[in-house]
Amino acid sequence: MKNLLLTSLIVVPLILNAQTDTTSVIIPEGTIIKASLQKDISGKEASVCQTIDFELSDNVIINNKVAIYKGAKIVGTVTEAQRSKALGKKGKLSFSIDYLYLKNGTVIKLRSQVEKNLKGSGAAVAAGAVLLSPVALLFNGKNAKYEKGEVFTAYVGFP
Repeated sequence: MKNLLLTSLIVVPLILNAQTDTTSVIIPEGTIIKASLQKDISGKEASVCQTIDFELSDNVIINNKVAIYKGAKIVGTVTEAQRSKALGKKGKLSFSIDYLYLKNGTVIKLRSQVEKNLKGSGAAVAAGAVLLSPVALLFNGKNAKYEKGEVFTAYVGFP
């Protein structure tokens, strides 16, 4: 009797799962994923390998069916972060959008690379220092940053 109970606890969920898998939708490679940033991020405060949280900003529709619902968790990683420097050198901030997590536990690999490499104004600051005052050499450039809610594009990649 005990073996029958254990067998039914294992087999019944597998049968139910198999029935629901036939209605699942395959998400093809290259499908566009729109990721919305969950909090501000700046090159001044970020560090390389830091995790960044996103969420799916739009439903993903495949064959006229919603394959992934808006709000799904997406995770990315900071790949480069530099704060601004003296002489008006501006900061850098780059990150990748890596994985999309579905409610059923499936993880989908994504491809993307986002980069904000602000152009420095070092020559203008140096010229200002020569013409006006050496104090101009102390001015820092602008930090690269992205704000909460900004939407970025990623693509379904190889598994």
